[in-house]
Amino acid sequence: MKANAPKWIVAVLWLLAAIDIVTGVEMFFFPSAWFFKLVPGVPETGPFNAHLVMDGGTFFLAVGIGLAAAARDPHRNAIAIVVAAVAGVMHSILHIYSHTAGLLSDDHLPTEIFGILIPAIVLIAIALILYRAPTPDRIAQPRAA
Repeated sequence: MKANAPKWIVAVLWLLAAIDIVTGVEMFFFPSAWFFKLVPGVPETGPFNAHLVMDGGTFFLAVGIGLAAAARDPHRNAIAIVVAAVAGVMHSILHIYSHTAGLLSDDHLPTEIFGILIPAIVLIAIALILYRAPTPDRIAQPRAA
């Protein structure tokens, strides 16, 4: 029996999945365009390295595909949301460290807050909601005497 997740959770998962998949495709297939034109501030992170950008693209593609699977049945695929949340938290930590160490300018903080940190927090919240929600397989069934 499939438990229905709130519609807003499904919508957010589809949105984040689409963003990650598009980002992954851009990074993997168009690394130079992604690095120099698509995301503000990326060139200040260091010299262009196509292999490294494409590696990042595989990360975003995998997370996006996991979120798309989760959007189809959030309760059943909640672990994919946890994985995406962990990836987002680790990505956020890297950016917070880079700012506190003076490696990145503060000009792009809004992009990073709205594009990296808030999605990670939202995924954590969704995972907590899903793992706390009763589902048919978690509801104790009365035993026959």
